[in-house]
Amino acid sequence: MKTLISTDTSCLVNYESLKKYGIRTFALNVIVDGQEYLDGITIDQDTLKQAMRGGKDIKTSTPPLGEIIEYFEKLFEEGYERIIHFTISSKLSSMYELFSNVAKQHFEGKLFIVDSYGLSSIMLSQVFAAYQMAEEDLPTEQILSNIQAYKENYSVTFIPENLTALKNGGRISPAVALIGNVLGIKPIIELTDGALEKQGTTKHVRRTFAEAITSLSEKYQVSDYDYTLVNFDGKVEAVDYITSVMEEKLGKENYVLGIVPINVCAHCGPGTIGLIVSKKIEGKSLREFL
Repeated sequence: MKTLISTDTSCLVNYESLKKYGIRTFALNVIVDGQEYLDGITIDQDTLKQAMRGGKDIKTSTPPLGEIIEYFEKLFEEGYERIIHFTISSKLSSMYELFSNVAKQHFEGKLFIVDSYGLSSIMLSQVFAAYQMAEEDLPTEQILSNIQAYKENYSVTFIPENLTALKNGGRISPAVALIGNVLGIKPIIELTDGALEKQGTTKHVRRTFAEAITSLSEKYQVSDYDYTLVNFDGKVEAVDYITSVMEEKLGKENYVLGIVPINVCAHCGPGTIGLIVSKKIEGKSLREFL
């Protein structure tokens, strides 16, 4: 049975990471001043960064139903019997519900939608794990069952440069954003049970990440977990410092540098740095797949 693994651009650490494996990617969109762009096709991080720093209106939206149906129809026309498609956490987006409805109404018994309960490299680890299992010809039902282990015991921490993008997206009030920006306070945002929630604040990004790496390295051993540092136009000195701490605590071969997915960038804004810990893929490091 030919089983194809598919996902969307919420999982990207780099733009070439999935192509060489034949894993298909549905490009999500971002809207800049009313103009729609497709992630990795007609817009990239640099373009989005310039638009956001230039004060343009940034939004995200769900893709048209017809485009989703056409995407899967073309894949099935290639001869695949079943498709397993991964979405960003259902607590961060309506993608899981939308794609699940498409599967039920148009491709029942052939298309299986997986709520990753994550994003970025957490989601990517699940995608590559499913790919490995599909390559081994495991039954689809077993792949879906096995993938549950990758949704447990993870860590995600994002620290935006300021509160402006969160205010523009309606996630915090203008008053809170104004006070925070004036005082130089940055929110510490963590992924908890599939949802991004504010867990505190900091004025010292480098120190906060250094402390997090030290603490996490004791809980999540590098023999079993991948560490990914992602950033969206973060300050070079901060990224370099955090990288040096990762090398010291984890070793040069035990972490990956990547990008923040564009649909997350649109809400957190430029200057965002993130640290993600995810379960290794069938015992292999994420680095081996990239």
